[in-house]
Amino acid sequence: MTDMIRLKQQEAVLRLLFQNEHKGFEKLPLTQKNVAMKRDCLTISSEAMEIQKMAKACGQSENIKFDQTVDIQSYFDAAIQANQKALENTGDEFTRSESKYPYMDAVDVCHQILTDKYSKLLEEAKQHDDPELYIERKYYDPTCPWFTSDLTREERSIGYRNEISMLKRGRVVGTNMLDSVFRVNNVTINYEESNASEISYYRQLCNAQLRNIFSKNGIEVEDSMQYTFKVDPYSYYVTVNCEDATRKEKMEFALNQGNNGRNLWLAIEYFSGRDGAHGVQVSNQLSYHKLWANSEVFRYTGYRLNELKEADGTYYTEDGTDIKRLIHEGVRKDPIFPYKAKEDYAQAVCGWIQEVAERGWEKVPDMVLSIGYSSAGLHDLEQDISFDYGSEWYKRYLDSYQYSVLATY
Repeated sequence: MTDMIRLKQQEAVLRLLFQNEHKGFEKLPLTQKNVAMKRDCLTISSEAMEIQKMAKACGQSENIKFDQTVDIQSYFDAAIQANQKALENTGDEFTRSESKYPYMDAVDVCHQILTDKYSKLLEEAKQHDDPELYIERKYYDPTCPWFTSDLTREERSIGYRNEISMLKRGRVVGTNMLDSVFRVNNVTINYEESNASEISYYRQLCNAQLRNIFSKNGIEVEDSMQYTFKVDPYSYYVTVNCEDATRKEKMEFALNQGNNGRNLWLAIEYFSGRDGAHGVQVSNQLSYHKLWANSEVFRYTGYRLNELKEADGTYYTEDGTDIKRLIHEGVRKDPIFPYKAKEDYAQAVCGWIQEVAERGWEKVPDMVLSIGYSSAGLHDLEQDISFDYGSEWYKRYLDSYQYSVLATY
């Protein structure tokens, strides 16, 4: 009888401890993403530790069973195939459209792994009369036979949130890399490698599109030839530096179709502005302000800034209207901005206009962007990093990538 009373006391203490711990957790929002949740440590009795050891001796949890049997490589292989397919179907226009050519990165892969994991675990939970209670006891009641004693405290917190979210919302909570599946399989996502992978994918996409554009227009790019594409920031007209006049004409005709010029300018800006690139071409902030001022003036008023009269730190239309006044009126009518932000944005645009007007349109450098090209593809100019395939940058970040999502196209 004494042993029975002692056992009841032990169980009561355990339930009290873990109920209090769980109540504190329930106050946290389920929608919070990618945050490692931490709770106060509890002092657990030696009896509780013994019960946990007994639970562990009963066998592995369903979580760890999944973690140890999942084929991580197959998920990354599927991502490689998806990215390869996107590159093979780029079409004959120059664009970075994510809807047309979606890129599957390592975080997407890890999210899919978590989705499959907790979908499978939920199947087991639904075999019980009260799936939610089953899940709760699984992560927070060390006295139940299916308690996940082989998970860390943090992994139990993550597992509970994901499994409950899968039960109630049909999806996991973000992509938390502290989940046990990544610990068991030694999977880490390095920001620099992930960033390099995205840049490399975009470079391959650009090269594939340019090859298709030139092939469609019957333009052969010889191995020994080097070209430079220069893009005007206002008209987006592409000028080709090429010794062969006929080939130059054909290339310029092909590159100036549709939105090719605009998207080429954006691509050069993208590569020049990556971390560590230190692109000289995009380093002049005043040139950016000139570009944005011209763009926003045209968007809100239909006027070209350089075609207006420059005086007194602003520009005037033919009838003497200050372009800044028209900007304020245009922004106030723009539904894209919340009411409180309208005035701030109008003031920002007017500030850019004033910067240019005070210095003079012709005295502020235009952000004309250039990039090299050969049969091997695009080649970056005037920056510290070359994002070419096989470059030192590529070897540093992508040659030894733990799990690659990149196809070599």
